[in-house]
Amino acid sequence: MRKHKNLPFPEAVRLLAEKAKISFAQEKDSNRESFFFCLAKAQEEFSNQLRSGVYRSPVNYLTERGIKPEIQEEFGLGYAGSIKDLIVALKKAGIAKKEIPIGAGVLKEKDQGVICPFMGRIIFPLSDQEGTIVGFGGRAIDSSAQAKYLNSSDSPIFNKRKILFGLKQLQISNDTVLVVEGYFDVLTLHQAGFKNTVALLGTEITSEQSSMLATLTREMILIFDGDAGGRSALLKALRMSQPGLTVKAASLPEGYDPDQYVREGRVTELEALIEKAKTIQDAAIEIITRRKETEGVDSLTEEVIRLATAIPDPLEASRFAQQAAAALRLSAWAMDEKVQARREKKERIGERKRQLEKFLVSELIAKPDLFPSEKLESIKDLFDDVEQKNFLITKILKRA
Repeated sequence: MRKHKNLPFPEAVRLLAEKAKISFAQEKDSNRESFFFCLAKAQEEFSNQLRSGVYRSPVNYLTERGIKPEIQEEFGLGYAGSIKDLIVALKKAGIAKKEIPIGAGVLKEKDQGVICPFMGRIIFPLSDQEGTIVGFGGRAIDSSAQAKYLNSSDSPIFNKRKILFGLKQLQISNDTVLVVEGYFDVLTLHQAGFKNTVALLGTEITSEQSSMLATLTREMILIFDGDAGGRSALLKALRMSQPGLTVKAASLPEGYDPDQYVREGRVTELEALIEKAKTIQDAAIEIITRRKETEGVDSLTEEVIRLATAIPDPLEASRFAQQAAAALRLSAWAMDEKVQARREKKERIGERKRQLEKFLVSELIAKPDLFPSEKLESIKDLFDDVEQKNFLITKILKRA
């Protein structure tokens, strides 16, 4: 769409949204611009703290990981070392009300006072498709930290399902985007010349992320970690079918991730793996075939049925079911029958849910005080029907 219409990315998104009947007419939160300004100023301060020379541990950590200063600067990396200096910098920038950094997710209010959730972490600025910072990712360098990685909480300006790390720095080559799991995978791959790399913010690719990539490129190659978690994420990606987007997967050896390949100087091997990337379905069949050696056929059969049921295209779902049946040495006909039965049941349940959503919205239009607005806000993301969700957001929540 972007290339065909010769539009900038944000306009292409809006045009696609209009075709899908998704409204962009929502009233902008009056604080949004203040939040964006606050995040930009926080990023500046985090960056200053990393480069100040006061904090050696994050500098040493990045050096040990082989991240060069120019890459650190390109991606705007920082460090949250002093909350006092952060607050002073925000106030100096004119951000006097603490509600703004709290609303933007830079600060949090706790019983013990105001804190920064990213304190003691290397900071990764997270940008939307327009290049605006909407949140942060943080990597703990203290091994005793409760969570190794931490992302901004979902807010009116941040939803991790819709963000890809490295989107701002993305340079698409050969109409292909490489999708990896981690922040450091992106940094080291960019450093090694793979400028067409972005990373997920969770353990699996979302429909919003794949839809975004479908507007940018024709081919997406998943390079997930060579462990159980990476293989599980790859199987879940089967359901991310997008018109005009070919999804492939490059399989890494057990225990490896893209970052390790680069750090060990095996860039040529990584290039070969990318060159030999298989379609997502063929890669999934390969995983299921290997798992057959250590897992029971019954549990694998149930997983195949569940995965095939989630594939949007019924023909692709049938093809995958039959391939998996062959890998498990089962009847392709019987497997396909089970998948079709499950898909039909899912569709019946989905139709009932859509009718319920339609009924709820009609009742709320007639009786706007039926539920408190905070309860409606919490259920809006559970809606499947785009039109009814749009009604809920623009005509009911806006009025509440």
